[in-house]
Amino acid sequence: MAEIILFENGNFHGKHRHVYTTETNLNHNDDNSFNDKTSSIVVLEGNWRLYRNADLNIPYAPVLGPGLYSFVGNFDIENDQISSLQPTTDPATVHGATLNSHVILFEHSNFHGAHKHVFTAETNLNAPDDNYFNDKTSSIVVLEGNWRFYRNAGLSISYAPVLGPGLYPLVSDYGIENDQISSLRYTTEQTTVRAAPANKHLILFEKENWRGAHKHVFQAEPNLNAPDDDSFNDNVWSLVVKSGMWELYRNANFDSDIQWVSGPSMYTYGQYISYDIRSLSSLKPY
Repeated sequence: MAEIILFENGNFHGKHRHVYTTETNLNHNDDNSFNDKTSSIVVLEGNWRLYRNADLNIPYAPVLGPGLYSFVGNFDIENDQISSLQPTTDPATVHGATLNSHVILFEHSNFHGAHKHVFTAETNLNAPDDNYFNDKTSSIVVLEGNWRFYRNAGLSISYAPVLGPGLYPLVSDYGIENDQISSLRYTTEQTTVRAAPANKHLILFEKENWRGAHKHVFQAEPNLNAPDDDSFNDNVWSLVVKSGMWELYRNANFDSDIQWVSGPSMYTYGQYISYDIRSLSSLKPY
């Protein structure tokens, strides 16, 4: 399954958007915040062609293969000038830096609230163009690599544990102060703690065709109307199953099942899925 992440600012800072299939108009009325606003890119899967205008008009020369593209201007793509894109079977003509580390920071425990993807050393979570997560991390998912975390910016005052791939629902359970992370980096050191594997992963979207706000889910979610993360209750129009099989429920606490879905696969209401996921209120891995 092809997947690319667009970032508003260079070095994977600022807002981000996941794209899985042909997107003919980044100025679409239900998700237009990324039209002419992409400065960096991560290609997770597949090869991608990018276009200057909507409707796949005026292609840029490079075909991007999997990797990290910290500034699009370094790869013959105009900064803040992408309006459409599509996966392609054409061979990649450029490859970004190798993608061998990936962590997601969450604002609240149990992977609730806002989130931030980090792929390389992040020396200052209080950076001028991306400062929301400074001293605001309560839970972590490590998808790739081993990671070390720091109390202060500049990789200063290291926490003792090295976190390897897995789920960390509350950082204070693993020797890291809650809401007290200001920098982090990938490391070749061995992991020092054990965590539940991150082998079940689903992404919910508030609009059809994988548009709008999104939420990553890695474990049983008994209540999408939770006080610290309620924007997706009865408000899911499409989803992507990255891994695992999932049971979906109409009510909180796994009541009144809707259906199950399995991955890797994509579902959007009215096209690839016949039952009404718009009433989703809880879900869990099967």
